[in-house]
Formats: sequence, structure tokens, C-alpha cells
Amino acid sequence: MTLQPKNVLIIGGGPCGLITLRNCLHRGTFIKVQLVERQNDVGGVWYQSHAPDHRPRWSTPAYPGLIGNVIPEFLSFSEHPFPAPPREHQPFPTLAETNAYLKELARPFIENGHIRLSFEVTGVEEVDSGGWTVRMKDWNKGGVALEETWDAVVITTVWFDNPHFPDVQGLHELQQQQPNKVQHAVNWTGPHDDYEGKRVLVIGNANSANEMAAQLAPIARTPIFRSTRRISIFHSLPDTRIQDIGPISRYTTNDNDKIIAHVQDGTTIENIDVVLFGTGYYPHIPYLHVLHPDLRTRTRTLVPLTSRTTTPTRIPTLHNQILYAYNPTLAFIGAPTSFIPFTLADLTSTWLSLAWSGLIPIPPTPNARLAYEQDRLRTLAKQRSESDNPSDLINFHFLGRYEMEYARDLREDVVRVSEGLDAVLARWDDEQDGRRFAMYAKKMESLFISAGVERLIPIDVDVL
Repeated sequence: MTLQPKNVLIIGGGPCGLITLRNCLHRGTFIKVQLVERQNDVGGVWYQSHAPDHRPRWSTPAYPGLIGNVIPEFLSFSEHPFPAPPREHQPFPTLAETNAYLKELARPFIENGHIRLSFEVTGVEEVDSGGWTVRMKDWNKGGVALEETWDAVVITTVWFDNPHFPDVQGLHELQQQQPNKVQHAVNWTGPHDDYEGKRVLVIGNANSANEMAAQLAPIARTPIFRSTRRISIFHSLPDTRIQDIGPISRYTTNDNDKIIAHVQDGTTIENIDVVLFGTGYYPHIPYLHVLHPDLRTRTRTLVPLTSRTTTPTRIPTLHNQILYAYNPTLAFIGAPTSFIPFTLADLTSTWLSLAWSGLIPIPPTPNARLAYEQDRLRTLAKQRSESDNPSDLINFHFLGRYEMEYARDLREDVVRVSEGLDAVLARWDDEQDGRRFAMYAKKMESLFISAGVERLIPIDVDVL
């Protein structure tokens, strides 16, 4: 089966959206390609909104002082290298440097009208006769509503609008009764004065939780409690001001409306002022609706494609985690989570551009296109069955040790029909993977140097 849509809309102006736009324009054969972004500038999670008062503002995981965990090699889109940071011992770019890189990539596309800023997508609906109806609000004009029809749509707003909270007894009631005391990393803006002297519990042990705990240690009441289910594979410096505890089994409050965290080992943490969740995100696109056959009426009705309750958690019915199996003129870039997401988005959006240009064939039937998902679900079930306490990183969209195989297969498809891209795309070979693994030790080294601490023990990095 070949696909050749002529008019393509890309939703989201973060890294995935921007590289998809570039690759559709430079590597595809489309008549019209545009990108819409709801914020007043590009960058996605690498942008801190400074929207004027009359426009909505949306939270992102970006915060002042953010330093990334990926070196420039793996932040470089093909044919657009990331500048080396001007620091000898800190090779990891800052929020500002990453945002500047993305803005430079986007600049010509903004100037020539391929990017429309302050356009908020409120609805994407499959059309029975073909194509997609897209509803938007133009915040350049005070939120005026408009409607457009496109042959094909790429959605890159998969994760970061959907903060995940664990299902723990008493948490929902706490969120309803004291919402200011239950916060998520998506709203984190740094260790400001509101935390001074406060008793804080941080949930999670990935990058966000570790960063929040470390930044709060100098100003909040110590110890900072950090609740974890297992040893973290994400880097943080040892800090006597941070006390690790086990998983929380339930939350209650005392007579002074302070929070009590009941730990699974039977202990309790009393008089907590704030609980901060660094527990990640889940994939969901609430504005998206697709046609589903109604056997009773023999018609097709619009239904949501994604749901918070999909099990296992995922965007369902995707071929190669990119194309919607039942109508492959709908695509997603950024669904797979990766330790080097810029590099993977460059590859997947290149593959999409060539597939939609009729150069890379795709399986001819929905059932054939669903074979990837079925195989991935079997692999996932096997992975989770092998552990009594499987990590949240063992999920449908996190490929882990299967990422290299996934990327190599897509790259082979690309190079088979466009040999010139072999010289510019990341190699996805063992040598590249070795540099990726070395990056984690380099991150730990940079943390010690930044803190002015002499490293006394070897760094041992174990990454899934």
C-alpha cells in the first residue's frame, strides 16, 4: 500500500513537531505542509511561556536552571548540528541553549509561513469521505474559532499535557480538598520562597523527582523525603538532606490539615506541607476522534482514539508506533519514549515523510498494520512477567533494549528508497550506542564537578 496525501498539518511546535515539519518539507513530496503551535513561540517542553496576559498559558516541564541529560550529538537533527556548549566540564546544554537551537531551526519556517503560532487545536475528527477536520482557536485574534480540512495530520502532542499520578488511597481526596499541596513536575518552576521551611515529600526517582529534591534541599525543611519503589537508574548526587523512603500506601490529614504519608513498611511521615510528584506522564490526545463502525446502525460514529484507561497504557492501534492502522493518514511522532528522543524523532519523521510520499510501502490491510502492535504487546507481557515489581519504564512506548532494533528497521526502510540519507542520518550502530552509554557516566561526572565535590568512587551506570 502507498500513501500520497498532498496537504499535511503538523500539531505541536516542540522538537518532534519542528523536525517533522523540516523533514516533510525537505524529504517529502507534498503540496502544502504547515505546523500549528498553541504557544506564542516554539520549543514545546523546552520553552517557558511568557505569553501576554490576554492569551492562555500552558504548563511545560521546563523550569529555570534546567540542564539536560543529553549531549549535543544526540540533540543534533540531521544536517543541523547542535552547537557545543561553551563550558569545559559541563557538556550538557541548558534550557536556554536547547530552546535557542530549536528557535534557529524554526526561524525560516516561521518567516515563510509554514509555522503558525498561537493556534490552539481543539478538535481533530476523521471525515467519512476522507481527510480530517481540524478545529482551532486563533489566539492572535482573541481566540476566534476556525475550521480546516487536511488530507493528513501528524500529532506530536502525545505526552506532556497528561501528568501521571499513582493510584494511591487518599490521593484523589487530597487533590480535591487541598490542591495547592499536591503538585506535579509539569508545574514546577523552581525552589522559590513558598517552599522555605516547608516539610516536603517528593514522589519518584527519575530525573524530575531527583532534580526537585536536590533543588529544595537548601531551602525546605530537612530532610526532604523522597519516596521510591526501587533503586534509581537516573543520576543524582548523594545528599544527607534527602532521605529515601519506600512507596506510599495511603494519604491522610491531621487536625491541622497537614498531610500524613503512610509508607508501605508501616512507618508514617507526619506534618507534610507539600507532596511533589515526579511520576511522569501518560499518552493521551483528548481532542482526537476517529470513526468507529457501529454494527447496530451500520454507520460509523466518532469516538476518542486514546483514553486514560487503555491497558496497557498506550496510543492503541499504531503501525510502527507511527501510523494509525485503520486510517494511516493519521500519524504520531514522539509516541516512543527514548533516552535520545531528538535523534529518534528525526528518524521516525523521515520514515513518515517517505511513506506518505509513496516511497516506503506499508502493509496493505489494517490487520497487517496491527501486527507490530500485537508483537509489541506480547513482548511487553513477557518483560513484565519476568519481574515481581516491574519498573514503569517497562511499558508499551518505552522500547529499552529493543530500541536499536526498532530504529535500525526504520533506517533500512529509509536508506533503501533514499540512499543519500545514509550519510546524514544517525547510524544506530554499536559504536553510537557505546557513546550513548558513556553519556550517563559523563552526566554523573558533570554533577560532581558542578557541585565542587571530588568523586571518590567509580561511576557504575546501569541503563535499561
